[in-house]
Amino acid sequence: MSSKENWQRPVELAPEDLSSGDQSDTSQPSAARPNAARPNAAQPNAAREIPLEMTHAVDDAEPVIPPPQPPERHRSRRWLWGSLGALVIAAFGAELYRLLNWSSNLHPLLGMTFGLLTLVLLGALGLEIRRGLKGSRQLKQVRLLQHEALALQEQSTHGNSTRLTRQLERQYRHSSLNRELQGALQQLDSSYNDGEIIHYLNRHALTQADEAAQACVQRYSIESGVLVAFSPWASFDMLLVAWRNLRMLREISTIYGVAPGLLTQGRLLKQVLQNLAFAGASEMAMEAGSALLSSSVTASLSARAGQGLGAGLFTARTGLTAITLCRPLPDPRQSTGMLSKIAKGIMQRLASRT
Repeated sequence: MSSKENWQRPVELAPEDLSSGDQSDTSQPSAARPNAARPNAAQPNAAREIPLEMTHAVDDAEPVIPPPQPPERHRSRRWLWGSLGALVIAAFGAELYRLLNWSSNLHPLLGMTFGLLTLVLLGALGLEIRRGLKGSRQLKQVRLLQHEALALQEQSTHGNSTRLTRQLERQYRHSSLNRELQGALQQLDSSYNDGEIIHYLNRHALTQADEAAQACVQRYSIESGVLVAFSPWASFDMLLVAWRNLRMLREISTIYGVAPGLLTQGRLLKQVLQNLAFAGASEMAMEAGSALLSSSVTASLSARAGQGLGAGLFTARTGLTAITLCRPLPDPRQSTGMLSKIAKGIMQRLASRT
């Protein structure tokens, strides 16, 4: 018998037929199976053409990794501070209620007086908290403006700085910076690119505010140095420096349109101390060293005068860092030579009083 007579047409089997349980008898010829597919029968899983518009590209990029979740200790810390704050408020409310109850039992007029004073105190505290929260939000917005300005100041594109200028107008509409900012924006040349617009606003929109802030830093630094140098109580120096620094931070934030308040001062002081910790004292010593070495009164300075000079330079460094944090546009030139100038002013004031 020839091989042509034994040849059979190949049969395609569906995958579901292969996986079914009735495939145990595999030795049975395919022609004898009742469910065997016929060559001319329509195949249920026959290949078909897919239109091009129904296809989509498959992205072979790496899968997106979700950002890491904050540690559990941060959440537990929030719960801790929240519960502690609630406990303090509850204790304060209970003591206040006892005071009002005692004063009302003692005399109705005394109770009304204590109640009125309590309302005034709570109203002032509420306004202070509201102002502090507003100042904290403004500090966050200033940080975002600075990052955006840093990204634009080296670009030669056009139109990307429009969003930044609109944010500046909206944020400082009701502040002391509005007039100078509007004047600078009206004089902008349409041919400027984004980087030139940032440099122009940096030099013309904040000139008066920079001068007022630098004068404020110089005044408070000299006052701190003189107070520490002539203070008869050495343990009182830290309180003097802290008092002058807090007042200086409040005034600087007001100059740059940030709402002053206790929360604003606390947040600003925290950021200032963080920046000073990263920067260190070496930069301050290097910038003020030329003034110390070139002065003829350096040898005549006493130990207390040296402490006053150090306190004044610390206040100056704090003020310059606060200017950097409150200024909506970054300006690397604002602290150039300021520490040396303040050091000379402190030494001149100390020399005139010795």
